[in-house]
Amino acid sequence: MSPITLLRAGRTGTLALACAGIVAVAVAAPASAATPNGTTAAAYLTGRLAAGGGHLSTSGYVDYGLTIDAILALDAAGTGQSAAKTAAAYVSKNAAQYNTYDSDLYAGATAKLIVFAEAQGLPTSGYIKQLLSLEQSTGQFKDKSVYGDYSNTIGQSLAVIGFKRAGQPNAKGVAFLAAQQCGDGGFRISFTGTCTSDADATSMAVQALAASGGHAAAVTKAVDYLAGQQTAAGGVVDAAAGSSPNANSTGLAAVAFKLAGRTADAEKARSFVASLQYGCSFPAALRGGIAYDASSFAAQKAKGASATPQDSDTRSTAQAALAYTQVPYVAITAGGSATAPALNCSTSSPAPSTSPTSATGSGSASATTTGPVVVTDGGAGGSNNEVIAAAAVMLGGAAITGVGIRRRLRNR
Repeated sequence: MSPITLLRAGRTGTLALACAGIVAVAVAAPASAATPNGTTAAAYLTGRLAAGGGHLSTSGYVDYGLTIDAILALDAAGTGQSAAKTAAAYVSKNAAQYNTYDSDLYAGATAKLIVFAEAQGLPTSGYIKQLLSLEQSTGQFKDKSVYGDYSNTIGQSLAVIGFKRAGQPNAKGVAFLAAQQCGDGGFRISFTGTCTSDADATSMAVQALAASGGHAAAVTKAVDYLAGQQTAAGGVVDAAAGSSPNANSTGLAAVAFKLAGRTADAEKARSFVASLQYGCSFPAALRGGIAYDASSFAAQKAKGASATPQDSDTRSTAQAALAYTQVPYVAITAGGSATAPALNCSTSSPAPSTSPTSATGSGSASATTTGPVVVTDGGAGGSNNEVIAAAAVMLGGAAITGVGIRRRLRNR
């Protein structure tokens, strides 16, 4: 997959108390797990980090955003901390490769670095200064780039969360974010054009507004919108990604449901994600990983013993695992066991031979991998330097001036 394919057109007071009070609880992890779960998802991620030399890559490019997603997933699970620390050191050392390019500075990536550093207990003052330099009079955090502005609601949400974590609440940023809510309760991804709700943007906005407090009504409307996108089987559909539910959108929505006290919806989301998790009937390298959707699961199953981890499996797992922990980004903190427990297949029964539940609950799925996978900071997979430069050279910038904002990775 070339760099060009990484750019896609478009990707009550109780709430505040709940968000502030949720913490990642570090518990001693078992040496192995009998069934696929959140800790075995963590084991899959640590395996991929190790295979990548302490970080993750997408199609040959270092993917800092994905690496951060994996670190936060491990922190939320309270396990795999040895791998998380190694990856965190790599990200910190090379952060400029992620959020800058020459004189350009990217808002979403910078905001994500703040959330990451706060979770790891690392310094954030430099990132905060950078992000504040991108704040507009409206409260929008806007890219500074000769290639155009690709800031979006997901990045804005991460900025609000980052400032909250750093003890520097940004009222203008919160107000701008709140203004992105559409009439149906969802939040749009793009700051321009018709207000069209997006499930992933909505889930992230819920986290940010719940953390900020004072937006109970908006949060309730947003979560009602998400519930409307949830299928009977628990999966959440993101219209921009297709008509079928996917694990990434569902993992993010599970956190929003939890924050709003919608425990039944959160549990349905967890069950859906569990239906997409690779068990003992898959090769060892895949076990614990979470497929993007039913079609992706079926495609890997059809490969049998030759199935290997794909970029989409790793990206999906890093966010879908949140369905198990349901800890919001404002509360994720590093700590816990050094090693994540792998799936113990010596005594476990093989995973069911049926395919996971599809959007219609029929259980049928094609053997074709479809649909894009969400990048939460709005940045392209791989470093911004490599992707944007390649796009500019090959298409004269056309690829990065499409009709929308979010970049996604499309499964191949």
